[in-house]
Amino acid sequence: MGINGRKRLLYIINSSNYFLSHRLSIALRAKEQGFQIHVASPKDEVSKKLEKNGFIHHDIFLSRSGKKIFGEIKTFLSIYETVKRINPDLVHLITIKPVIYGGIVSSFLKVRGVISAIPGLGYSYIAEGLKASIFRFFLSILYKIAFKRNSIKVVFQNEDDKKIISRASSLSKEKVVLIKGSGVDLNQYSFAPIPKGKPIISMASRLQKDKGVTEYYEAAKILKAKGLEAEFYFIGGLDSNYPSEIPEKELLKWERSDVVKFLGYRDDIKLLFHKSSIVVLPSYREGFPKVLQEAAACGRPVITSDVPGCREA
Repeated sequence: MGINGRKRLLYIINSSNYFLSHRLSIALRAKEQGFQIHVASPKDEVSKKLEKNGFIHHDIFLSRSGKKIFGEIKTFLSIYETVKRINPDLVHLITIKPVIYGGIVSSFLKVRGVISAIPGLGYSYIAEGLKASIFRFFLSILYKIAFKRNSIKVVFQNEDDKKIISRASSLSKEKVVLIKGSGVDLNQYSFAPIPKGKPIISMASRLQKDKGVTEYYEAAKILKAKGLEAEFYFIGGLDSNYPSEIPEKELLKWERSDVVKFLGYRDDIKLLFHKSSIVVLPSYREGFPKVLQEAAACGRPVITSDVPGCREA
C-alpha cells in the first residue's frame, strides 16, 4: 500500500514516450480508481510529462537492444531495486526486457499481481540464421521462468505471437489474454473527409529497417518516376538504439533526393492524418499497430503488409 492506504501500481517500460502514447489513458483511469501510479523507464526528454499527469517516475537503466552481459545484469539489478523499493501491489510490464526481467524479479519478490504485455516480438523474431535461432531458444527459457507465477496474466495482441510464445514457454491457456491492440481515443482521432487536390501518402513509425522504411522510399521513388502526382510523407524520428536502425547517412541521402518529405518526430499525428489520403505501414512484423488503428479512426484507407499484427489491423 502507498500513502493514504492507496494501492501501488508500477509500470515498467522501455520508453516514457511509448508509455504516453500507448498506456496513458488506462493509467489515468487506474489513478481515478484510487491507485498510486509509478512508472519506471529510462529518463528522457518526455519523462517530466509523466509527473505532470500525477505519476511518480523512477529512472531505470534499460537498453532496448543491448545484449552485452554486463549491461543486461545492470538492467536486471535496476529493475530489482526499483520493484523492491516501491513494493507494488500490481506490476504492469510492457515490452520484452521488462516482461522477462520484471517477471523474474516479481516472482522472486512475490509481487501479488503481474500483467505482462507483449505488444510484438520485435527484431529477435524477424532476424534469421543460426545465431538468431539460438537467441530465440535462450529467450524461450527466460520467458518460461518469467511466466512461472500463477498470479500472472500475459497479454498478446495477435494470434501468431500468442502461439509462438505460448509454445516456447509452455504457457498455460489460463494465463493468456488476447486483445486487439492498445486502442484509440476516438475523441482525439476523429473522422474527417479525405481532402481534395494532390493526394498525400503518409507513413508514421520509428525510422527502422524492419518497419519497411526502405521499401516505402523505393515505392515512392518508382511511383514518382512513373509520373504520379502525389506527396509522400514520413512521420517519425531516428532510432539509434535499435538493431535495424536506418543509418543517418542513408537518411540524409533520402532527404536530399526530395522523393519523400521526412517530417521527424511529431505530436500532431491526427492533423497530419487528416491532411493525408492514404496511410501505409509496410512493416516486417508488428503486435497490433496503433498507427493503423488511428488512421482508420480518422477515416483513412490503409495499406500494410500481410504479416503478423498488420494483417489483423
